[in-house]
Amino acid sequence: MNRWGRMLHPLRRWWPVVVQQPAGGEPSMIARGWDDYAKRWKRDRFHVLPGNTVEHLGDEWTAEDTSEGGTTYGLKDASIRDFSRFLSEQVLDKYLPSHSREALEIGPGGGRFTSLLLPRTDILHAADPSAAMLKRLTDRFHGTPALRTYVTDGMTLPPLAQGSLAFVASFDVFVHFEPRLVYWYLRQMKPLLSSGGIGVIHYASVVSPIGWRQFEADLEANVRQRTSFCAFGTMCPQLMEQFLKALDLEVVSSDVGIIPRDAIAVFRKTTSV
Repeated sequence: MNRWGRMLHPLRRWWPVVVQQPAGGEPSMIARGWDDYAKRWKRDRFHVLPGNTVEHLGDEWTAEDTSEGGTTYGLKDASIRDFSRFLSEQVLDKYLPSHSREALEIGPGGGRFTSLLLPRTDILHAADPSAAMLKRLTDRFHGTPALRTYVTDGMTLPPLAQGSLAFVASFDVFVHFEPRLVYWYLRQMKPLLSSGGIGVIHYASVVSPIGWRQFEADLEANVRQRTSFCAFGTMCPQLMEQFLKALDLEVVSSDVGIIPRDAIAVFRKTTSV
């Protein structure tokens, strides 16, 4: 599954705190759910596969034990054992610049993906609607001046300079978004990206066998009205490709094909856009 926020931290005396008002509706429901999750989180509450440990919020999804229900990424044991290296080699090293001036992470949560992005940029903006999540993030990376955090409303990106970002990345966040919210975010990313800027977005795929099982498992509780903040989104690579083309973003891949349950889209803002 996954998450998203921001809370006042000693680091904030250097950088202004940007706080947006709640958006209401589904985005706020999702944000409240993950904020509560972060407040209640304790590392010893989670069952993970033997040989794996939970140190920071988010580690519980890497080697999640789903013997009592639900699904996981569907990765092989070797990839799970060194998940950070797996993501770096299969996604980040292939598609993101090794060094950049500024970048944005959407929904950093406890910092599992943040730890891989920070070495690649002088300034990493981290936007999350959960203050409790961002408190954990800033505690984890205390004294890291490259990290700048923003509490958002669950549907609006922070007011960064247009064309300032070398890349926008997000992992284990968009898997919980419905298509309209995905497209809403993509529309905001485009003007923030520099010419040639890259987007890497991990999202739900209901057309994969494991994704379909998760969709059906979430169906009854959410069919009248979505009530679960962590429900699996109803996205697929075909729809993601349509979204990117509608925004005149170059589709590098609507799914890089490394996570059996989900999809990872890679796109580029071209010089002509």
